[in-house]
Amino acid sequence: MSPTSMRRGPRALTAALLVGLLASACEEKQAAQAPAAPPPPQVGVVEVQPHDVPLQFEYSGRTAGSREIEVRARVGGILLERTYTEGQRVEAGKVLFRIDPAPFKVALQQAEARLKNGQAVLRQAERSWTRVSSLYKDRAVSGRERDETQSTLETSRADVSLAEAEVREARINMDYTTVTAPIVGVTSREAVSEGSLVGTTADNSLLTRITQLDPIYVNFAYPDAEAATTRRMLDEGTYRAPEDRKLTVRVKLGDGSLHPQAGFVDFTDSVVDPQTGTIRVRATVPNPNETLLPGQFVRVIVEGISRPDAIAVPERAVMQGPQGTFLYTVGEDGRAQVKPVKLGMSTPQGRIVDSGLQGGDRV
Repeated sequence: MSPTSMRRGPRALTAALLVGLLASACEEKQAAQAPAAPPPPQVGVVEVQPHDVPLQFEYSGRTAGSREIEVRARVGGILLERTYTEGQRVEAGKVLFRIDPAPFKVALQQAEARLKNGQAVLRQAERSWTRVSSLYKDRAVSGRERDETQSTLETSRADVSLAEAEVREARINMDYTTVTAPIVGVTSREAVSEGSLVGTTADNSLLTRITQLDPIYVNFAYPDAEAATTRRMLDEGTYRAPEDRKLTVRVKLGDGSLHPQAGFVDFTDSVVDPQTGTIRVRATVPNPNETLLPGQFVRVIVEGISRPDAIAVPERAVMQGPQGTFLYTVGEDGRAQVKPVKLGMSTPQGRIVDSGLQGGDRV
């Protein structure tokens, strides 16, 4: 080895060592920066068994008062007083309006006077008849006089009956000057103000309206095709209805919350609306706090029909692939395998599987 080579030997060796150390450090840094392999995903396994699965049907609905009454004047006159606050809840029998009773008091007094006059005439006719009928037996008066006396008596009795009817009518009209609430409910705005002249015709007799809010009606409709399918399923035994045939109704409000009280379907129309192809349905829902108001849009959840011996799986277990809908099931070897399925309705207990699964499968 030459002296030059000896002088360069240590430098070359040092450089080689530095290069090796740098390469090793880079490899360690890259290894440290490389992401670790993700662990196997954790999944839940559910063993499915056939059982009765309750079904839910949801529709759009609108509320309406169970009773909506127009309060109208039954006698004409000046409206003297309104005794309620507009929009206030009133009880049945509460006084709402007072119409000027003065003309009707006079009419009642006149009718009572005519009645008294007729009663006096009747008493005189009865006395005459008693006297003439006795004389006729003794042949002291003619038959014509007896007949005239009898006719006078009968006319007097008819006049008294007519006068009594006039008194009753006058008292009824007098009572009609005080207008009361026929039902429990919430009042609307007054149709006429105090001091106005009201009548008894359709265009000038309306005073206010009263709407009963407890219970409240919820009107909705469902497609006729769905109705036909449901009837067929019930006839075939695929669906099961309650023994009393009453379907429960829950009302979902606009914010997603549920009305506290459940109602029931009490009317289903027997005809299909030709314009919409739907069947009208009405539900009656308790509304003790009057939180539901007429005209409110809500979602209607109909319950009561169930699917016997059905298999339901969680919605998150359902997959969609190029070949259609499928699930992963766990085989006997503990490995996941694809199971094509045919799905049915969505229910609170999960998605019904019409075909592709059987009892004991682990999903």
